[in-house]
Amino acid sequence: MSTSSTLHDQGLRPDIDPIERLHTVVANNHAALQFQQRSANVKVSRSPLAINPHDLPFSLVQTTLAGAEAIIEPYVFTDNDTGSLLAVYHLGPKLAGHVGIVHGGIAAVLLDECMGRACFPRLAGKIAVTARLELDYNSPIPVNNVILIEAVTKEVQGRKAWVEATVSDAEDGRELVKAKALFIQPKWAADMTEVL
Repeated sequence: MSTSSTLHDQGLRPDIDPIERLHTVVANNHAALQFQQRSANVKVSRSPLAINPHDLPFSLVQTTLAGAEAIIEPYVFTDNDTGSLLAVYHLGPKLAGHVGIVHGGIAAVLLDECMGRACFPRLAGKIAVTARLELDYNSPIPVNNVILIEAVTKEVQGRKAWVEATVSDAEDGRELVKAKALFIQPKWAADMTEVL
């Protein structure tokens, strides 16, 4: 059997409701449970960013890429004190770049959003833009899969924050993508919309 058909067969699970699967994974995932228990400051939400309802139609992840067969509303655990985040996403079949495989750009978009959110609270202006994002794709992400994104702010110097992150399979723990990024709080940060 070819790799493509194997990924296709593994990714398509019509008998499992994706929302129910996401809830089950969050409730039973060791990393998610550990992240929640490590500090009283950990908050849970259903989005990495708090988008103003007026701006919501212009949100790539929360509107354009959202839906039952695309990105289901994730679970996001944040610790603003440490600048860390753990997000749990279900990625549906409409996100495929090749049959059965999530487009690599989707991983980049989600990592960019989660890594930014992780470091924002550590910066004076509570917001930044991506200056550099480096990704190492270790393994394809099958569609209809639940992933974990773990992001940690490694260093903050003035308006700069360095963040590292991984994307892993939420059920078997395989590391799928590894990322490093530099975020910079722009001089015009005061003019940007708040997202925390």
